[in-house]
Amino acid sequence: MQATSKTSGLIPTLNDVTLLEAKQVRMDESARVIENGIDGPVPGTLLARCSQEMRALVQDADLIISKGGGNFDSLDEEEVVASKICFMLLSKCVPYREHFGTELTHPILSVPSPWLDD
Repeated sequence: MQATSKTSGLIPTLNDVTLLEAKQVRMDESARVIENGIDGPVPGTLLARCSQEMRALVQDADLIISKGGGNFDSLDEEEVVASKICFMLLSKCVPYREHFGTELTHPILSVPSPWLDD
């Protein structure tokens, strides 16, 4: 998360929520909320640019739920998360429609194959 907003006059945020906003709605009372450590706006999550804390959490996680096309674009080929990441996004463009075999504007839930092997 980027802790600044478009209205602050600093760095524009590309996230759905800032750290401050997450705390204002008490998200931190039911889940661990951290910034990703990336300096500057990035449409997605580039693990190589994330903080060590963020990378350690990703490495240790059993399941990662990723929301949005930017995260799909940046995390889809990251081997460290390949077997444990679920992508939730909308089929907003032809490449997504073709990749996932969906209609445009339809929701997508992509579950890693190891979770489907039972």
